[in-house]
Amino acid sequence: MKKKILAVVVASAAFMGLFASQPVQKQYVQAAKNTKTAKKTTKKAKAKQISVTYTLKDTTKAKNKQTLAKKTFKVKKGTSVFTVLKKAWKVNYTKSSYGVFITKIKGLGNEKKKLYWTYTVDGKMAKVAADKQKLTKNKSKVVFTLKQYVQAAKNTKTAKKTTKKAKAKQISVTYTLKDTTKAKNKQTLAKKTFKVKKGTSVFTVLKKAWKVNYTKSYKYGVFITKIKGLGDEKKKLYWTYTVDGKMAKVAADKQKLTKNKSKVVFTLKQY
Repeated sequence: MKKKILAVVVASAAFMGLFASQPVQKQYVQAAKNTKTAKKTTKKAKAKQISVTYTLKDTTKAKNKQTLAKKTFKVKKGTSVFTVLKKAWKVNYTKSSYGVFITKIKGLGNEKKKLYWTYTVDGKMAKVAADKQKLTKNKSKVVFTLKQYVQAAKNTKTAKKTTKKAKAKQISVTYTLKDTTKAKNKQTLAKKTFKVKKGTSVFTVLKKAWKVNYTKSYKYGVFITKIKGLGDEKKKLYWTYTVDGKMAKVAADKQKLTKNKSKVVFTLKQY
């Protein structure tokens, strides 16, 4: 009888032990799952983070770009350029419908003196305000540069461009005067070269070169009677001209100069 009772007690104890161990096992399993989930979450969070390096430069006091400061951050992918900038240094700014307009960084910047901040991301000039620009690439390099904008400099640059365009439209022309009335061989009287606007008339340049007498016909154009005092209708001494060796078919004020290094020859002949 005692043996039976002992067997029952041992069996009950084993059963109770097995029953009691199940919650503990469940706790270990749950803890393992939580740890695994936490690791995955941390891994995902790290995967969404990117490294960005910010540099401040000042070009207003020296010809070479002067680096003022440099900092590297680990930020969440998609963070705005402006958010990180504020973490790095003290920033003064105003806000509009276009986004933030940075007036000062680290106390540097002056609207009255036209000292403004611009920025680039990976060497490319930004097209939007800093709070609109998102950081998406790992190891991106953001550079904020203090520059001075002078209207005179802009005007000079514009003037240079205009001059360059004007020069591009200019052509070189050489004018020669010849007289075949006094000698068998063609006698060169004068020769001049000009830089003129493409499309200028032959007659316009001729008048700049020498004194010209002429009459004008509304229908046919100018009729040249004298150049440098030479020419005589009574003696039938008339001026003709060629452009690049070809006899002109229209009056000098109707003929346009379009080719660079053209050669215009006016010749006095007796008819």
